[in-house]
Amino acid sequence: MKKYAVLLLFLAAFGGLILYRWHEIASTTAGAPATEAIPVRTLSLLPATFEETVSFAANVEPEETAAVVSKVPGRTVLRVHVNEGDFVKRGQKLAEVDDSLLRQQIAQAEASLGKARTYAATVGEDSKRIAALFRENVVSRQQYERMDGEAKVAARQVDEARAGLNQLRIMLGYHTLEAPVSGVVLSRTVDPGDTVSQAPAFIISKQENVTVSGGVPERYYPSVRIGQKVLVALDAFPGERFEGVVLRIAPALDPETRTGKVEVLLPSGDRIKPGMFARVSLRLGEREGYALPLEAVGRMPGSGENICYVVSGDTALLRKISTGAEKGGLVEIFSGLEPDEKIIATRSEKIRDGVQVKGIEQ
Repeated sequence: MKKYAVLLLFLAAFGGLILYRWHEIASTTAGAPATEAIPVRTLSLLPATFEETVSFAANVEPEETAAVVSKVPGRTVLRVHVNEGDFVKRGQKLAEVDDSLLRQQIAQAEASLGKARTYAATVGEDSKRIAALFRENVVSRQQYERMDGEAKVAARQVDEARAGLNQLRIMLGYHTLEAPVSGVVLSRTVDPGDTVSQAPAFIISKQENVTVSGGVPERYYPSVRIGQKVLVALDAFPGERFEGVVLRIAPALDPETRTGKVEVLLPSGDRIKPGMFARVSLRLGEREGYALPLEAVGRMPGSGENICYVVSGDTALLRKISTGAEKGGLVEIFSGLEPDEKIIATRSEKIRDGVQVKGIEQ
């Protein structure tokens, strides 16, 4: 009996404690003021017209480049007349290589030509004399034909010696490297004393115009046209825009990236240089869509996803959205919202997912 009495006493004390705590919580709750709904301005998606554009970024390249390669590899460079960055005209002398051995060969060829001419002249005179005697029946036909043949052989020897000399003189010109086009020397890989190889000694670029090439996604590729005007921005000239045109369009897409190469041509104006970083924008038309003011759209911390808040009943609900182009304080909305939904017009630290709000249409 004594055990049961202790147990009953313990249960009574524990129940009393529970009743006391319940009464305390109920009293506190009854005295707390009700949470006030936050007033917010709401709006619906706004119809808007956006430009259909596609962009790509790439390095500026020269319109044309010419590699100057020596036709006589293995020769020693004697003189170099230009440096990188110099402007050169077509035919201008760039460098000279050792031609002493060839000049000796030319001297020998000239001597051989002289001997051949002397011999041919002597044989020619003899042939004329024998021909005259043959007509007078003084010498035999055999003597005439033999001398005539010798004269023709001597004449051929003169022609061959002259052709060999001309070939050597042409090769002498190969010992001087000249600019094939007018332009700027982009690179120079030889110095006096070097031995020229079959690698380019100079690279010259025409820089009246420059080009920028990049990939256009498959979706936009059919809309690009040759001659279409584009705008180009360069990091070297912040705030400026340069106008160019589409010069070439690749005939096929890259099957791995699903993009097609587009090459843009623009005047350099003696300012835009190869190697600069450019961003190209192609305007492909206009499209109708929906938008929100920029102040209605935020980013989710951590993930960086675009978000806004919609009003459902008297509650703010977070909504992830997909955005596009910006125009005049508006941002294009691709997905995540319906046209008839009420969206909170201005972001606020007080507005969080699930808070009580009171929507006021603007």
